[in-house]
Amino acid sequence: MRDTTYLERLGLALRTALACLIVSLTTLYGPKPLKHFTTFPAFSYLTTILIWLSDAEPTYGEVLKCCVDVSYATLQTAAIVLVSVLVVGPASLGNGLVAPVAVAIASFIVAFPVSTSLLTKRIAFGQIVVVYVTFVVFNGEMAHVIMLPAHVAASTALGAIASLLAVLLPFPRLAHTQMAKGCKLYAENAVERLNLFVEVIMARDNTTAQVLIAKAASLSSAARNTLKSIQLHHDRMVWERPDTKFLKRKQKHPEDTEFLMRGMEMALGSCTSFPLDMSRDELTRLLEAPRTQIAAESASTHKPEDRLSWQPEAGSLSSAALPVYFFRYCVELFRGDFLSVSNTEEDTPSGNKGLSFPKRVLDILCVWMARERFVFAFKCSISLGLAVLFGIIYNKKNGYWSGLTVAISLVSGRQATLTVANSRLQGTAMGSVYGLLCCAVFQNLQEFRFLPLLPWIAVTVFMRHSRVYGQPGGVTAAIAALLILGRRNYGAPTDFAIARIVEASIGLLCFVFGELLINPARATTLARTELSRCLDAVVDCVGSIVLCCEQKSQQEMSELRSKQAKLKSHVDALERFTAEALTEPNIPFLRPLNAVGYNKLLGSFSKISDLCLYVSEELKNISGAETTVGFPWDSITHDLKAFQEKLRSSVKCFEENASTKSLARIQKELKKRKICHDVEAGTTTNDSNLIMELGPSQNDAERFSVSFVMLLKEATDKISGSTAEEAFKSETDLSLSSLGFCISRLMQETVCIMAEITHTS
Repeated sequence: MRDTTYLERLGLALRTALACLIVSLTTLYGPKPLKHFTTFPAFSYLTTILIWLSDAEPTYGEVLKCCVDVSYATLQTAAIVLVSVLVVGPASLGNGLVAPVAVAIASFIVAFPVSTSLLTKRIAFGQIVVVYVTFVVFNGEMAHVIMLPAHVAASTALGAIASLLAVLLPFPRLAHTQMAKGCKLYAENAVERLNLFVEVIMARDNTTAQVLIAKAASLSSAARNTLKSIQLHHDRMVWERPDTKFLKRKQKHPEDTEFLMRGMEMALGSCTSFPLDMSRDELTRLLEAPRTQIAAESASTHKPEDRLSWQPEAGSLSSAALPVYFFRYCVELFRGDFLSVSNTEEDTPSGNKGLSFPKRVLDILCVWMARERFVFAFKCSISLGLAVLFGIIYNKKNGYWSGLTVAISLVSGRQATLTVANSRLQGTAMGSVYGLLCCAVFQNLQEFRFLPLLPWIAVTVFMRHSRVYGQPGGVTAAIAALLILGRRNYGAPTDFAIARIVEASIGLLCFVFGELLINPARATTLARTELSRCLDAVVDCVGSIVLCCEQKSQQEMSELRSKQAKLKSHVDALERFTAEALTEPNIPFLRPLNAVGYNKLLGSFSKISDLCLYVSEELKNISGAETTVGFPWDSITHDLKAFQEKLRSSVKCFEENASTKSLARIQKELKKRKICHDVEAGTTTNDSNLIMELGPSQNDAERFSVSFVMLLKEATDKISGSTAEEAFKSETDLSLSSLGFCISRLMQETVCIMAEITHTS
């Protein structure tokens, strides 16, 4: 797999180098009429690099979409420039103080619409900087005012066309081909994990089983990266085959398979002793359907007699056996209809679809989106305006580079500002030094000094995927070398390189100022805030499970899926903030984020999110067999309500303690719960211990598991004595057993979260 990744990156590096080579040959040795119009080769290179290095794996569909975005940006810039010339006049735009204001206003207009892509905005920002700084350089001469937009448009078009040719030669790099490779790679990964699951079940001791489970976890991590690539290429296929949505047959997305694989891995990870009571022949038969399903990469149908006919014996039921039953349940889902893990509106009753999003909520959402757009537009306006102003003050001739540095750095959401600025500055310095060295080596062969660009572009592609430099460092390193080796008549290379590094530094300072002005909160602070939201979402999910067990209606199950989707969104946000916080520099007197603790919390939150979906599916299967089962739900809901109340009290005390650092609320709650601390026994009374006293414990989860198994034995006897079909009995037994495992495991993960919080907070 690693060799395949390197080959893929090498192929992308060669295509990126080919695109830059096309631009170089055209601007250096092309026909004079063409060279006359493409007077901004630097922007041609910038366009090419933004298309190829800003995205992870460009394909024909993606590059074609980028060409459309570039065309829209060019039309947008031309219209804005034309209006500004008519309103202000070319002479005024040549003023060094008026031009930055014009850049700020134009940038705000470009950034505000939500319908345009980030590439469109970046290209438009860059064109605006080039046009208005050129007005200043030539003092608003009328001849340049008329032809300037055409020259910028031609240079931009050259970069886009070169990118399109590079993705087509020597053969097209298509999204559906890359998606097929990704699906095949994922299938191989999934089959290897299934084989590991067999070895885990047959392991002779716990130590061997844990080693195999850890190996399966590493494969699971690799599978997640493959799934991201598959989803990325799936979204691009519409640009290659617009009729895809009409021709595609109904098939299962690999994400659904991965969801079931995570369930099987969770089941085996919950087993307490090995080997399990299964023969290898039974395992081979049991896992035949998943292997067939994964190999076919689509949902296959089976005859009724091929379905699993299995019922647990009442005497074999125990808390330790529940994970095995859940493992069988996940295998059974491979054989039947697949869970829908992405669409949360399918199960919503048609009469209630409008109730979840009333007009008032939609109005609030629209206002919030407008606010977000305004904030982003204001950030772009301030950053670009200041960058152009200070860039012109320092060096009017090279004032472009401060603004262009900001133009390619802006994003709509949050980013690790200081880390991005540092990577871009390092990339600019490295690319400039490489360019100067090549100029010195090829001093007597200036016609061929563009040749060292090819290996450097390949290096920057690998830099783009590195943890140290990432996308910002790779892009700026490529651009810095291209501007020195890929152009002519810009003066002494050393003077130009120094001037550009200074201008880039000015631009990065303005970029950091704009980002900190709009987003002053540290990622560490946001991660801690998002942690509280995740805890609230978990409490809501537990409450929704209680209502589902009480009512077992489609509306409540749909509500549970909505709460699960909310939890997943908060977990994704927590993951983003945690990753950003780990890149922040350590600030004196401020506590850094506990990386190990937050990674553990993310794992537990993700498992709870998956378990909520399983509970929803299991309750849906059981709801149709309620008359046959006669399961005593009152006892289950009583235990769940008690657990929910403990969890809610613990979460509330944690949030109040985090915000006020006061023990008054906790002490009051402890007195109400009649919990005392024996000082002579050495019981401490710190915040963490008090919160843990209020919260649920592992004993609660174990008591629930034991109680559920006792009730399950009674229900199993009733089901086995009924006159229903064997397949119906088997599915009902599996759903009930799996429900007990999922709720018990959800409790355990919740307790682990609260315990981990007391150590990390």
